[in-house]
Amino acid sequence: MTSKVLNFLWLNLDIPAPPDPADGTIREPLPAKYIANTRKAGEAHPDAEIDLWVDSKRLTKKQMDYLKTSLEEGMMNVHLKDLRSIPAYAKEKLYNKAETNPNWRDGGQRALIWRQVDAAKILVSLQGNFDQTFFADLDHAHLDIDSKEVQGMIKKHGLMIGSSSGWSASVENQLWGFDRSRRKFFKNYYRSALAGAYLGLNAWMNLVVRVRLQLQAKKKPLLGGEGIPLEEICLLISGDGSQAEQPGHQWKNGWSQQAAPSSIPVDKIAGSFNEHSEKSSNAVPNLPAAQSAAVRRSSPAVMGFK
Repeated sequence: MTSKVLNFLWLNLDIPAPPDPADGTIREPLPAKYIANTRKAGEAHPDAEIDLWVDSKRLTKKQMDYLKTSLEEGMMNVHLKDLRSIPAYAKEKLYNKAETNPNWRDGGQRALIWRQVDAAKILVSLQGNFDQTFFADLDHAHLDIDSKEVQGMIKKHGLMIGSSSGWSASVENQLWGFDRSRRKFFKNYYRSALAGAYLGLNAWMNLVVRVRLQLQAKKKPLLGGEGIPLEEICLLISGDGSQAEQPGHQWKNGWSQQAAPSSIPVDKIAGSFNEHSEKSSNAVPNLPAAQSAAVRRSSPAVMGFK
């Protein structure tokens, strides 16, 4: 049986994470829709491992516990993974800087957070020992890794790369898939993407150039182009229409305007958090019986995450 992993990634702006509010709430760690998207991917692909990678230094203990419970409850193949468990991530200076630009969405996605994301998504794709590895941005979590089209590309060329739309083939770095034969391609891509990030560049153009010269070009003495037609490795696919935001941050929309951070109310985190908290000192105080029942009814499995 072919082993497969589908990776997702989320990075928050602050490092270290600001303390939790004193009122017992937590700042929303990421858009709830993306938790739902990850769980749906797990349901759609029960034979694949589904991993959502986050940076534990950018989240509080309560946020991590809430996210883990919301993501994994009732799902055997869906896991929350800590980027800090990857030595190459933990020691890299690029990933140990906070985003300080309130206009982080401006500038052709060249702000620090985008450069961090673009490099880290390649790095997580190189983790583990799988026959086939996939990555998708969370607005492309509907990627069908088992479809005839995707599997046909990987069988023929060992590689699939997402397009910028569902109707026109053009290289994007929002999703990809590859087998063991293409790991070297992505190792080299990571090295160049990391170097580019320090120069203020995101990794999209680097991927475009690599596809054009290394995979498509027929005559490149130094690069050894393979002459693969773009349509044979480029999957036509559109996003779900959502736009990444940072709901728990005052710069949530990335356009400089300040806004009140979104929070998870106490009555929606108490039940699941107390059940899974590793330290009783972190637990939310016991609630009256009637309120406890309400909390159980509002657990992640009932809140649209299943």
